[in-house]
Amino acid sequence: MGGRTTHLHTCTLCEAMCGLEIQVEDNRVALIRADRDDVWSKGYLCPKGTALGHVHHDPDRLRRPVVREGEVWREVSWEEAFARCEELLRPVIDEHGIGAVTAFVGNPTAHNFSLGRYVGILIAMSGIPMIYSSGTVDQWPKNLSSQLMYGGMWTFPVPDVPRTDLWVIMGANPQASQGSLLACPDLLGQIDRIRAAGGRTIVIDPRRTGTADRADEWLPIVPGTDAAFLLALVNVFFADALVDLGNLAGAVNGVDDLRDLCRGFTPEAVAATCGIDAGRIRALAHELAGTERAVLYGRIGLCNQEFGSLASWLVDVVNIVTRHFDTPGGLMFPKPVAWGMSSLPRPDLVDFRAGRWHSRVRGAPEVLGQVPVSCLAEEIDTPGPGQVRALITVAGNPVISAPGAGRLDAALLTARDHSRSS
Repeated sequence: MGGRTTHLHTCTLCEAMCGLEIQVEDNRVALIRADRDDVWSKGYLCPKGTALGHVHHDPDRLRRPVVREGEVWREVSWEEAFARCEELLRPVIDEHGIGAVTAFVGNPTAHNFSLGRYVGILIAMSGIPMIYSSGTVDQWPKNLSSQLMYGGMWTFPVPDVPRTDLWVIMGANPQASQGSLLACPDLLGQIDRIRAAGGRTIVIDPRRTGTADRADEWLPIVPGTDAAFLLALVNVFFADALVDLGNLAGAVNGVDDLRDLCRGFTPEAVAATCGIDAGRIRALAHELAGTERAVLYGRIGLCNQEFGSLASWLVDVVNIVTRHFDTPGGLMFPKPVAWGMSSLPRPDLVDFRAGRWHSRVRGAPEVLGQVPVSCLAEEIDTPGPGQVRALITVAGNPVISAPGAGRLDAALLTARDHSRSS
């Protein structure tokens, strides 16, 4: 056509959903920059968004279905691709049943409306009894605490950063992620806004991250001790008469049980374990309780540890007992533009309990319908009834991202070679 045209889109790489101005010339992306008129991102864009053109034109990017013939990948039509899927799956199902088929679902399903809406339908209609996901690596403790507290495993309250005056960040690094389970553009810029308004941002993390460098204070904590630290904060709230449910008074149960639970976790009792001075723990508790608009935000670092579910629950608890829950500047429930399939109630979780069944090899208990993806390799390479013999991956690459990926890689290669020989 000649000339350069401009197209407005939204970046789907993360929850920030920044507006893009994409300039195209000769059917190629010539330039990507922030859409300054986007009502949400207001001209912000991170380096990942500016590089989307390189991803789009990457020579390794698949543009059509491909099937493997020996060591060669051949482009085919969709009709041939679906026929090949039938050819591979039908013998497995006929001989071993649908229970021998599983799927791995990756993170991009959360950033794509079509995937998020229809993957669940695909899995349900296929009859596949269980799946694996990246969620069991990076966020399942938060899903569990949300299910137990609010009755929905995807009901995540998020920090209202643009309206807060005290932002406490635990186990998260927005400088790299831009935000996880948190939709807000230019989070590092928000730290500057908070400071300019007289507020503070405090990062609690074992590592001095880029976010910690930008914050007002960094508290290095011993890895895996976040739950003890949070219990100490709650202990101070009760001991110093700082508990205030705000507009949740009358809508929260278990407060007395919480008081008993945290009674032994004084700042002095956990200081050596956490590596944070007892006086600083006590002062932070008073800062949180004494700031009208404050919020505690915890993310993947709190999930990926032995007491991840407890730590994830305690993040919400701290916000609730300091009147910073469901209120501007605190932790709030977002309202989506369009509801996804994951937002629908699950009848099997109405009377929720974990461990309804266990994985075949390790005996890992089921939680919210899944066992850890670290179990996948052993379920493939261990013979016997119920052995996984077919794997469908959706928007993910578990050979790179799953724990014990080397064993999974070897298991898939062995399964492929066995399939060829048979």
